[in-house]
Amino acid sequence: MKKINDTELIQMIESGKSQKECAEHFGTSPSAINQRLKKLDSFNLPESFNKLTKPRKSFVLAKLEGKNNAEAAKESYNVTSNDSAKNIGSRLMKEPEVNIAMRDIMAQEGIPKRRRVQRLRDLIEAPDLGIVAKGLDMASKLTGDYAPQQVDILLSDEMIVHWIDTMISTNQVIDISQSETNR
Repeated sequence: MKKINDTELIQMIESGKSQKECAEHFGTSPSAINQRLKKLDSFNLPESFNKLTKPRKSFVLAKLEGKNNAEAAKESYNVTSNDSAKNIGSRLMKEPEVNIAMRDIMAQEGIPKRRRVQRLRDLIEAPDLGIVAKGLDMASKLTGDYAPQQVDILLSDEMIVHWIDTMISTNQVIDISQSETNR
């Protein structure tokens, strides 16, 4: 039995040879060829990753190594300013293509979303309060709880009149030139 040459195996498969023919060529079983092909396929990055530009690929890989947005942006783009790196990193993390590529790579590596949520739960339930705080912080960031929220308030005419009367009676200046009314 000779060792399976990966390059030769891939060339044989791409030229249309069956796994059985490859097995005969290498003097092994078709299941050994199948296992080898699966192992080789696991080294291929997902199509969603391959569609990204080179700097975005570098950013995704840096993020998956555990770097924060600014560190990953500095590594991937020609950026020296921390503020620029933060802005670029934040913008890239909002891009669906970047998030899909990250998700696909993690799933390929055997850490799909469900597994990440389970590990996050383990952090939150840890006996060390420092670890719990980190887990809660991560959970809040993932769910967007840190993001500013817009609150719409509807005021009745009576409430507006009361507010104006209160402002006038307490001698507070009102600048209505910049206020917005939604009617």
